[in-house]
Parts: sequence; C-alpha cells; structure tokens
Amino acid sequence: MKAAAAVIVGLALVAGGGCRRSVTAEDCIEQKPSLPGDWGCTAPGYTDRDFILHIPSRDLGRPPPLVVAMHGAGGNKEGMNQITCPDKNLDSPNCLSKVADREGFLIVYPDGTSMGNVLGGRSWNQGGGGTRGLRCENACQQGVDDVAYFSSLLDTVAKIVPYDPKRVYVTGFSNGAGMSHRLACQLPQRIAAIAPVGGANQFAGASSCTPSRAIPILHIHGDEDRCWPYAGGVGSCVESQQTSGDYVSVAESTVGIAGSPGWVPRYQCGETPVVDALPDLMSDGTTTSRSTYSGCRDGVTVSLLTVQGAGHTWPGGDQYLAESRIGKTSTDFSASTLIWDFFKNLAIP
Repeated sequence: MKAAAAVIVGLALVAGGGCRRSVTAEDCIEQKPSLPGDWGCTAPGYTDRDFILHIPSRDLGRPPPLVVAMHGAGGNKEGMNQITCPDKNLDSPNCLSKVADREGFLIVYPDGTSMGNVLGGRSWNQGGGGTRGLRCENACQQGVDDVAYFSSLLDTVAKIVPYDPKRVYVTGFSNGAGMSHRLACQLPQRIAAIAPVGGANQFAGASSCTPSRAIPILHIHGDEDRCWPYAGGVGSCVESQQTSGDYVSVAESTVGIAGSPGWVPRYQCGETPVVDALPDLMSDGTTTSRSTYSGCRDGVTVSLLTVQGAGHTWPGGDQYLAESRIGKTSTDFSASTLIWDFFKNLAIP
C-alpha cells in the first residue's frame, strides 16, 4: 500500500507543478494511472527522457485514440502543451490538452534528448546534415535513434493505458514537426496520420524517404516564419541559427525539388491541389489558405495550410517571444482543434 501511495505522489508531481520528476515505466505500468490529469513516466532504457501522459477528464471509451505531441528544439515535454495555449492560459479551449478533454483522446508529451547540448536543451533527430549541409540539431549530430525511442514509447504507453493501435496520431512543433515527418518516412506502419506545425521534412532532404505505406499529412506553416523559413535556408530568429545550416523549404517538403521528391510525388498524388481559404475571423494581419492534394496512393490526402503573415508560432496558441523575433501568431483558428478534426476520422486500415 505504501509503495502504491509513493507512485501516486510521484505521478501527481507532474500534474501539480510542472516538475521534471517522473516514476519508472515499471511503476507506471503496475499502477496504471486512470484519474484525469498529467502523469509522469519514463520509457524503458531512456532514464533521462520521461514523458507526460495526459488522461482527459471525460469518459474515454475503449480503446481510445492516442496523439503524440513533440516539442521544438530547446523545449521540453512541459512546454509543448503551453505553446498551444494563448498567453500560456492552460484553461483556454485552444490548448491541446483541453481539446483532448472535450473530445476524449489520450495525449503523450515526450522529451527529446539533451545529449550533446551543454545547456541541457532537448532536441529530436529529425535528420539533416549530408552533402547539402542541412541543419542538424544536437540529436542529429549525436546520431540518436529517435525512431527506436518512439517505438518504445508507444509500447510503454500501451501497457499503461491500452489505446487503439490503429488510431495513433503524431503532431509537433518546429523540430518536433520535423520529427513527425521522419516518422512518416520510417514508421508509417504504426501511425495513422501526422500534422506538423512549423517544420518540414528535413529527413528526406538528406536521406532516402521510402515509406511502406502512405499516411495522411496536414502541414501548417507561417509564410513569414523566421526560424524555419517557408522558402528554406538559414533560420534567423535566434543567434545560434545563423551559421548552422539550411532548413528544407515547405515547397521541397510538399511537392519536391530536383533530387528530393516531396510528399505529393512520393505518394503519387494529383499535381493540382484544391485550394480554399479558411475564414478570416480576426483582424490580426494573417489569413490562411489550404491546398489539398488528392488521388494519392492508399487513398490518402496531403494538405498544406499556409498562414500568410504568421511566423514560427502555433495558430491560436502562445506568442511565446516578441513578434520581432518569431513573427505573429494567427488568432483566426486554433491549430489544436483543426488538427484533431483532421485526425479523428482517420485510422490505419
């Protein structure tokens, strides 16, 4: 009884104060937390890479879908939900965790690795480097196997709260978005769809991306993004980016360039998209157009939401740095809600 109580205390620390402390995977699996809230656990073999499991405050049904949401470079699991919340207001309906509470799905917020970063900043091995000199984050430079980590993460969560393995979805911001593209390249058999925000397919720019099956993709990106430029090239929103290699462009990621096919030709989609505009609800200097490519193999679609006038931000989320640094945050729509609307009817065949 005392051991069980200790597990509850350890788990509750994450929910109550944003503390990094988590209990072991074995204890999480044994305890099987079921109360609503944020529960902290580690993945086996990754003692410094714990994750938050968000259990929503409504009946999940059985088995529930699972969303994995990955932070950007220099971020962490605690900050990923915050960036989806305007003014970091965790009670906002725009927050990804609040969408989960309304709609009834599990969320996992995992940690990237701090390996190779003396300041402790965390990153994902989204790919990069190569002969083109593409930007290669610390996890990339260290050769971290984040595909193996992701598989271990899914296996661990399934033992804690069984989820529907045909309804696993991945989203992420910036470097986490880039990692979601890589998973679509290398682990499509375990993912129903991805929705990256502010990050393109860096992996395919330096390596071969030959997925065994096509999965639906929704890519959201501001056309005035200074950190991951929409047109590609060197990011300029922080000093460390200025000499650190190029990012692939949104166009390369989507429709491809010579020698680097994008998702549309890779999936054999029709070359002409259907283009429509999202409602321009707020006078915030941003508008959004959606380009949807259909006729792809395996019956999937590839969609690109270009947020004109927006920067390196999560639409409907937090203006976490000044506009002069990262650009504007669109308030016309909530990316969290739109992403779930995209995910919710998709499943692995």
